[in-house]
Amino acid sequence: MRYIYLSILLTSVVLSGCQGAAVRESTAVEDNLGKAVANMRRAQTSNPATLTGSQDQPVEGIDPNSATQAIESMRKDTPERAAIKRDIMINVGTQSGGGSQ
Repeated sequence: MRYIYLSILLTSVVLSGCQGAAVRESTAVEDNLGKAVANMRRAQTSNPATLTGSQDQPVEGIDPNSATQAIESMRKDTPERAAIKRDIMINVGTQSGGGSQ
């Protein structure tokens, strides 16, 4: 019987703590969080006019310089894997150099 009273008391204490957290007022930082995020997005966008349009349109086009570099790197001849394959030497149990004991 004593455990029932203890569990009811514990439950009421936990629930009263949750209710107190829900009544808490927001701070100035929480009130301006949406504005801060919007300002950051606007500052990091290269063309801010795209922020007001429809967001479901894909990005079309590419920077000409980066496209040229990508195409050149793909067209560049790369050596065969067998030509650059080398065995790795691992020496276990050998030690050179040293000092006096």
